[in-house]
Amino acid sequence: MNLHEEKKHWRAILKQRRSLVTDSKRKEMSQQICKYLYEIDEFNQAKSIFCYVSYLSEVETHTLINEIIDQKLALAVPKIMGKSEMSAVPVDDLSDLEPDKMGILTPKINQSASPPFDIAITPGVGFTVTGERLGYGKGYYDRWFSQNKVKTKIGIAFEIQLLEQLPIEETDISMDILVTEERIIDLRKPA
Repeated sequence: MNLHEEKKHWRAILKQRRSLVTDSKRKEMSQQICKYLYEIDEFNQAKSIFCYVSYLSEVETHTLINEIIDQKLALAVPKIMGKSEMSAVPVDDLSDLEPDKMGILTPKINQSASPPFDIAITPGVGFTVTGERLGYGKGYYDRWFSQNKVKTKIGIAFEIQLLEQLPIEETDISMDILVTEERIIDLRKPA
């Protein structure tokens, strides 16, 4: 199995695993992940945040986004532009978003926020316990991270999405911190 097939294989397994989580359990685990996020110094000191908007079985971020907005922090969320470009677009309210053709809530405007960002709250299909990320396969986040300055990259996922090892390429960008419903893994500090 080549690297591409191996990634596809793990994406299918991890998406299936995540889809088996009930809505009520997903909500409960997402709330716990947010509680852990609020304990992280970098999160509490952040003035500018890039945060994904949750979709389907991902860790729910709508409550988190509202909290960031309530704190009057500079918030940007992803918007896919064309076939391969992702942009960070500023938002002041969830009403600034509308469903795209896939049903993912995305900003109505195309204006990009200017980096750097203090933190980026990042989705993934899976992560390793050492911070490597398996995305959805389009490379949006890896390209965006390679072109935009972010002080702290935080991956959020359910514990069932963590593996010891994943197929990784040179272009795959790792996280600085991982947060699940069970723990915070700070990958910048030696154990």
